[in-house]
Amino acid sequence: MLFFYKMLFVAEILTAEFLFTLRLKKKRHFPLNFATVCAVCIAVASLFPTEHAAADTFWYNSLMFLTLFAITVPGLRLCCDEPLSNVFFCAMAAYTTQHFAYELANLALSLILRARSPLFGMYTEREIAFGFDRETAFLVAGYALCYFVAYSAMYLFFARRIKKGSDMKIKRPSLMFLIAAGLLADIVLNSLLAYSENTELVVESVGYVTNMLCCVLLLFSQFGLLQNNEVTSELAFVSRMRRQEREQYELSKENIDLINMKCHDMRHQLREIGRSRSMPEDAIREMERAISLYDAIVKTGNEALDTLLTEKSLVCAKEGVRLTCIADGGALSFVADSDLYSLFGNALENAMDAVMRLDRNRRTIGLKIHRTGDLVAISVRNPYDGEVTFGEDGFPVTTKGSADYHGFGVRSMAQTAEKYGGNVSVTAKNGVFSLNVLFPVPENKDACAERAQ
Repeated sequence: MLFFYKMLFVAEILTAEFLFTLRLKKKRHFPLNFATVCAVCIAVASLFPTEHAAADTFWYNSLMFLTLFAITVPGLRLCCDEPLSNVFFCAMAAYTTQHFAYELANLALSLILRARSPLFGMYTEREIAFGFDRETAFLVAGYALCYFVAYSAMYLFFARRIKKGSDMKIKRPSLMFLIAAGLLADIVLNSLLAYSENTELVVESVGYVTNMLCCVLLLFSQFGLLQNNEVTSELAFVSRMRRQEREQYELSKENIDLINMKCHDMRHQLREIGRSRSMPEDAIREMERAISLYDAIVKTGNEALDTLLTEKSLVCAKEGVRLTCIADGGALSFVADSDLYSLFGNALENAMDAVMRLDRNRRTIGLKIHRTGDLVAISVRNPYDGEVTFGEDGFPVTTKGSADYHGFGVRSMAQTAEKYGGNVSVTAKNGVFSLNVLFPVPENKDACAERAQ
């Protein structure tokens, strides 16, 4: 029966690996490649001798099954256009899932038969009486049902969490090594149990349950590392974006100061030209109006906010967007300049992106900043078309293509608000999108400085 079971084992492993690599990028002719890998793995499995005395020992069979699993990893690499680290991550999860399903089937069949599971007999060279009868059909159906339930559950809880384009390379290889060592220990212990002379149902059932719990723990640990990878990558991206925003703020401030200084000088020069009567009066007035557009500094009582709003008002004027602003910038004096630039830059950028899809007569953005007691309230409102979908975090799902490269603006705003003890909320009702930010006013300047760092 061991000869038959090693073929079955390869089929189980490849099925689990197929589930865990569903979202990975495939190479051309994937069906043909995968079928070839399956054929090669089964052929290799058939070459393992099972007739000699060593084949009926736990160490030989453990080594054989680990070798068969190892052969599938380069096979997957040939089928998937992904780094080896991604393929190995999925293969490890697949092997853990296969072992969990095996233990579940053993537990179920042992409890039903009130005797040692027949799968253990397949694992060794012991004879098993299988025939074309009702009992055999029942055992096969029970085995298939256990694997179906186990694979479906592991797909829903774990495999589905793998995103396309994810980097599954664990930053700390020692942790992945510990998970692999845990799986190896679990498999060896199962092999020892299979060859144990103790066939008491209670003892074996405890062994099955223990191995299943170990498998679940290993999968949670493995995918916990993957989630930690994703969070670390997102934080690094947001930090990089914030650094670029600080640099952009400094550049914008310098540019706007320079533009306004030059415009101020040009206005005086125009007046001198007008006194000399070398240009028509109407032409001079028209040029002064054009210059006034760039000389229109927004005054809110906060230099960083003035710089940003002046910059955005110029862009809005160019694109035909009406930006109305009622802002007490002084109420946000406890927020660092770079944080203000990041917060309002993202808010207005998102609003402009929404209104640019509308007719010119509907392109309006309203910004309001006011203090109420110990709170500073900020609201940005704009009309929109279509539907806004919200994610599990309560924030809108990006409409800018891939969520892997967009959608960090709202997270950055939330991160800034949390830095000062505030919060961000969004609503989309009756064609109006509203972004609301609340900041508690700190009691002293030391608290302001501490939060700004």
